[in-house]
Amino acid sequence: MTAPQTPRLPEAVIFDMDGTLVDTERVSQTAWRRAAADFGLEVPERIWNAFVGCSLPDARAMIDDEFGDPALTERLFAHQRDLFFEIEDEQLEPCAGALEALRAVSEAGIAVALATSTAREHALPLMERFGMAPFFSSMTFGDQIEHAKPAPDIYLESARRLGLDPTTCAAVEDSVNGALAAVGAGMATYLVPEWATPTPELLERCEAVLGSLLELPAAILGA
Repeated sequence: MTAPQTPRLPEAVIFDMDGTLVDTERVSQTAWRRAAADFGLEVPERIWNAFVGCSLPDARAMIDDEFGDPALTERLFAHQRDLFFEIEDEQLEPCAGALEALRAVSEAGIAVALATSTAREHALPLMERFGMAPFFSSMTFGDQIEHAKPAPDIYLESARRLGLDPTTCAAVEDSVNGALAAVGAGMATYLVPEWATPTPELLERCEAVLGSLLELPAAILGA
């Protein structure tokens, strides 16, 4: 009788940040809804859901298309940004299991990297604030790539910086756009969805769908 083979471990695990490692999506959604209410705007729920894992230019385009007033879009985004920074110090926290997952993967001898749509000037302080920065061999930020998620650029660049073939890497995401980017790069993708509902087709392309990052070490390491 042939013994079962041990699952092949990835050479690197590349993590998204917003909504995956840090609960910024909850704070962001709160700020968006407050900003819209302050402007008397009724924004469809489909837009709020689409904002998860979305680049700022794409998000602006959605609001422009919905209300047809670029000046209003600019005021709304500026107000949301102010509200976000007002409440993030009190409400922002790591996602459940984030530090445990980073530590477990790192201690297993697997490279850990970051691939976030957020600009470096905003993302790096959060990684340092929550003690996550020392785990990363490489960090790639949204202002360092040309095409935002769901294009695979940021994951391809992250693998390049690690000197690895993307197909030997795993990615951890919470959003539809992020998961599409990761699977598009050829990576085994672990999805921890919160705000957005992935399509059945996307779910089939993911390596696993997890309830939280607390499940990630067992899913990747088999331990």
